[in-house]
Amino acid sequence: MVLQFTDVRNQSHIRCGLAPMEGVTCFATRLWFSLTSQPDFAMTPFLRVTKEYPWKRVSSMYAAEIFELKNAVSYKLIPQLMGTSPDDLERIATPLLSGAPFVDVNCGCPSPKVVGSRAGSGLLEDREVFAAFLEGLQQKLGHDKFSIKMRSGFLSESEFPALLDIASSIKMAQLTLHPRTRKDRYTGRANWDLIATASRECEFSVVGSGDIVDFNTLNTLKNFAPNVNTVIIGRGALRNPWIFEEIRSGKSVCISRNALLFSLATFALLHEFQAHNPLKLLELVKQGLFFTPCLTNENLWQALYSRLTTSFYGTEQPISHLCLDKPTFAKVKMIWHALRSGLGAQFMHPQLLRSRDFCEFEREFLNIAKDYNDLIPLKYHSEFDWIYSGEKRNEKQESE
Repeated sequence: MVLQFTDVRNQSHIRCGLAPMEGVTCFATRLWFSLTSQPDFAMTPFLRVTKEYPWKRVSSMYAAEIFELKNAVSYKLIPQLMGTSPDDLERIATPLLSGAPFVDVNCGCPSPKVVGSRAGSGLLEDREVFAAFLEGLQQKLGHDKFSIKMRSGFLSESEFPALLDIASSIKMAQLTLHPRTRKDRYTGRANWDLIATASRECEFSVVGSGDIVDFNTLNTLKNFAPNVNTVIIGRGALRNPWIFEEIRSGKSVCISRNALLFSLATFALLHEFQAHNPLKLLELVKQGLFFTPCLTNENLWQALYSRLTTSFYGTEQPISHLCLDKPTFAKVKMIWHALRSGLGAQFMHPQLLRSRDFCEFEREFLNIAKDYNDLIPLKYHSEFDWIYSGEKRNEKQESE
C-alpha cells in the first residue's frame, strides 16, 4: 500500500514531503513547516530501536499525528525507525501500524556511530546481511507494511545494481532512494539516473531524494525519472522553508521582514511548548490552530504569534521581549544557519549566529535587512552549497 497524497495546488503533480532529519524534524518543527508551506507529508526522524530501547512504548510526541492528532494537521505522517533486528523493529512498529499504513526503516544514515553499529547505511555494506534484513522485515511486518530509505551503495555506486535486485524482490510499500553512497555522505551531486533506474525496475513506488532545492531542480529530476511521482526534501527545505509553496505555484517566494521574523519567533515558541508544556501544544493543535498555513502572510504570522505567546506566557509578548531557553534559541540559530542562504549574500553575515538571545537576533536582523523596504526574495544560491554538504570550500572551488 502506497500513501496517496493529493494536493490540487501542486502544479508539478508530484507529492512532496519533508524528509526525516535527525535532531531536526521533531513534532514542533513539523508543525512549523506545515505553517510555512504545507508539505503533503512529513517523516519523523529515525527512532533507534534496540533490544533494550524503547522497551514498552514511544513518546507521545514522536508520532502524535497518526494517533490523537490524526485529523488535526494538514499533512500525513510516516514514522521512521532504525535498527538491525526485525524482531526488535516489529515490537515498535506494531503499535505504530495501528495508526499508519506503513513504517519506514532507515537503511541510509551515513553517520559513523550508526554505521559502526551496522544500522543505517551500514546495512548496505554486506549484501547478504541486507537481503536477510529485508526478508526478516517482510516476514515480521507483512507485505506492504514497511518501506525503506536507502543509499546507492556503501563505498561505490557499482554496488547499486545488486542492492536494487535485493530490494525490488521484497513486497514493501515504497523505496526512497538518496542516490549517494555512504562514502559520499552529502558531497558531490546526487545521481538521479539511479532513481530513474529504480523506478523502472521496482513494482512498488520509488520516492526521489537528494539535491531538490527549488521548483527547477524538481522539474529536472522529473525529466530524469518520469515515473517518480513522490519526492522528499530535506536540506532544500531548511534552506527555503517555503519550498513546498514554491513548488505548488511554480514561482519563487518573497517574504516581508516582519513575516520572516514572526515565523522564526513562532518556530521558537513551538519548541518552547514542546519542551515545557507539550500537553498544551497538543490541545492547541486539536483546536485547529495549525491546520491553515500562514505561508508568507505577515498578518497571519503575527496573529498566530500573539495567540501562542498569550497561551504560553499568560500575556502577549512583543518579539523584542521574547525570552527563550538556550536549547530553543540554539534551534532557532540552526534553522537560520540554513535559511540565510536562501536570502542571499547580505544575510550570510555571521553576526546573527553570534546573537546571545532572540532580542539581539531581531535587532541584528533588522539592521541587515534595513535596505529591504519591500519583500525579500527566497531563492536557491548554489554558491553556498559547500556550507551544507560538508565539503570544504577550497575543495569545492577546485572541482569547478
